[in-house]
Amino acid sequence: MMTFKYTTMKQIVATLMLVLFVVAVQAQKDDKQLTPQDPEAKAILDKLSTKTKGYSTITVDFEMRMVNEADGIDDSQKGTIAVKGDKYILNLAGQDVISNGTTVWAVLKEEKEVQISEAESDEEDEGIMNPKDIFTLYEKGFKYVKDDDQTHGDIAVHTIRLHPMKPGDKPYHTILLYIDKAKMQIESIEIKQKDGGVFYYKLTNFTPNKDIPDSEFEFLIPEGYEPIDLR
Repeated sequence: MMTFKYTTMKQIVATLMLVLFVVAVQAQKDDKQLTPQDPEAKAILDKLSTKTKGYSTITVDFEMRMVNEADGIDDSQKGTIAVKGDKYILNLAGQDVISNGTTVWAVLKEEKEVQISEAESDEEDEGIMNPKDIFTLYEKGFKYVKDDDQTHGDIAVHTIRLHPMKPGDKPYHTILLYIDKAKMQIESIEIKQKDGGVFYYKLTNFTPNKDIPDSEFEFLIPEGYEPIDLR
């Protein structure tokens, strides 16, 4: 089983925020055909944004698969993420990432190590997205276009494709998202990395408005764990 180090986990957190709220689609079109504001895509994104902004919290169970044929990687994991405003808790691959909106604790259980960093206020060096920006992300950094509708199993989905306007700042070049038409929520997503890898996410359970006290997003380092302060 592959163990995800913290840098990779930060990228996973970023893409999971996209899984919950943003949009993209698998298509073989020339970038010249894209426009920054495809009206049909924007209408769908606005509906998605409005609905998700109405939730006080969101808790999601998901399946993640990471594939990189060049490196011989094909790894699958199950995880959960809970989001409340700019706070979040992610559990994946035996690791936890917890943020109270100010501080981020990455808990590496196998190594008995806790890496401590500041929550990022904007997209920075690695193209990492702050959770507080997820609802309006598409408004300020992506070209987006609607593609043909699809059916995944018995679920009818909208398909919308995103490309970053400043691709040099991001670890990915294309986001492919599928939105459940009936529920107006993310059904699945693909994120294509510049290194040839692809992250696939499938939401298996979506629970809005669960009561999660703020204390859940605080973290005390357990006895026997080594703290590494990266601030």
